[in-house]
Amino acid sequence: MSNDKPAIEKPARGEPYLLTPGPLTTSRAVKEAMLEDWGSWDGGFRAVTAQVREMLLALTGDSTGALDCVPMQGSGSFVVEAMLGSFVPKDGK
Repeated sequence: MSNDKPAIEKPARGEPYLLTPGPLTTSRAVKEAMLEDWGSWDGGFRAVTAQVREMLLALTGDSTGALDCVPMQGSGSFVVEAMLGSFVPKDGK
């Protein structure tokens, strides 16, 4: 694994980097890509989602097919709550 930092494009108009949820400090290329509307049942969207799921599952090293990946929409807090609700037994702490 390389220790090289990824090249992060600076905002075009010198905007500050904002560390809050949402597409606030993004490059022009990302903003242009966001101009295309995607529906959750569009073929392209489904293909990208399937590819992301496959890539995430590959990171686990599971070759048995016992694991799955379910993308969750929402904030990081929402996903953490969903994870805790799924992985911690009702009588667990």
